[in-house]
Amino acid sequence: MVSLNKFRFECVHCGNCCCDQNTIVNTTYSDILRIKNGLSTTINEMLEILSFYIYDDTPSSKNLLKMVIHPIQTENGLAFIGLRKNNSGSCIFYNYEKRRCAIYTIRPCFCRTFPFYFYLENSIVNIGYTKKGLEYCQGISDNYKMIDKEYWTDLGKKVLDDLIQNDKFINHWNQEVNKQKIKPTAKGIISSIFKMGINDKNIIKSNE
Repeated sequence: MVSLNKFRFECVHCGNCCCDQNTIVNTTYSDILRIKNGLSTTINEMLEILSFYIYDDTPSSKNLLKMVIHPIQTENGLAFIGLRKNNSGSCIFYNYEKRRCAIYTIRPCFCRTFPFYFYLENSIVNIGYTKKGLEYCQGISDNYKMIDKEYWTDLGKKVLDDLIQNDKFINHWNQEVNKQKIKPTAKGIISSIFKMGINDKNIIKSNE
C-alpha cells in the first residue's frame, strides 16, 4: 500500500470515469436522497435517472462478502442500483460539450471518491487506487501535487459510514421481502428511500 502522503492526483476532467461503458456508478440510499433533494425529483422521475441492474445468477455467499454494496430484492431478482447510462454507455449526467458532470455538487459517493477506495484497519482510514482508476484516470500522475491527507481521510470516513447505513437499509428491505411483508418493486424501493429521514452525521452534503 502506498503511503497516504505519496498519493498524487488532480481531476483533469478527462471524462473517462463518466464515459467508460463497463463502469456503473452504484448509488446508496443517501446518494438517491441527495439527488432527489437537489433536483426536486418525483419517484417516477427518479426511476428515469436510476437503473436496477439485475444479476444474471444469484451471487454466492463468498461473493456477497466481497461486495461493497449488497444487492437488493426487486420484482425481477437481486439487483444493485446505479445511475442510468445513455446509448453510448456514458452516464446520463455527463455533458460532453462542457466535459463536466451535470450534477457535480450532488453526485454519488463513488464519483466523489474516484479514483480511490477506502477501508478501515485498526480504526484508521486507509486509501488505495481503484483498479479502474489505475486503468484510465488521467488525473493520477507524478506531475501533480500530493493529495490533501485531511480532506481525503475525512471523506473516506464519511463514505464508509454511509455504506454502513446503506447496508442497514438493504438488509431491512430484504428481510421484509423475505417475510412477505412488502412487495419487492423498484418503485417501492425508491418510495421507501424518499420516506426516510437523513441523519446529518451519515450523509455527505452537496457542498463537500
